[in-house]
Amino acid sequence: MNQAVIYILIGSFIAWRVYQRVRRNIGRQKLQPRRIIVRLVIFCIVSFFIIFMGLQFPRVLAGYGGGILAGALLGFVGLRLTKFETTDEGHFYTPDTRIGVALSLLLAGRIIYRMVALSNYSMASNHPPPMQSPLTFLIIGLTVGYYFVYYIGLFVHTHDKKPLPSADSP
Repeated sequence: MNQAVIYILIGSFIAWRVYQRVRRNIGRQKLQPRRIIVRLVIFCIVSFFIIFMGLQFPRVLAGYGGGILAGALLGFVGLRLTKFETTDEGHFYTPDTRIGVALSLLLAGRIIYRMVALSNYSMASNHPPPMQSPLTFLIIGLTVGYYFVYYIGLFVHTHDKKPLPSADSP
């Protein structure tokens, strides 16, 4: 397959995921505990694989761990800035747009930069090999740590809420 086609496909996938992530960070969202659990499980699986791979590359593991710690702190800040509300339609939250969008764009920008840097032979010699950049894994850890803490906070908040009474109940 032509290398340009591969880059177009990967770039399209990244653009679509960034769009989905940014859309999820803007406006009022319905609290859905099952979705939150699925997202937490996905983040745990991704983290497990990154840590397992990082055992071979201690600098990558250190970058990822530092990102997780910083991301967790940002997650607590994000939770404090999130607005929660309960209406007749259900329980909702409005995330702080700045943190989520900034992390999504930072991660996408870093991935695009790495793809360009590694595809350009004159630049590639000054960069770590693929899947061995501590800075890239720091940014991945920042994103994972943020969303992990944020989703745990949302999940805890959903259990603080009592179900809304139905219209048929007295």
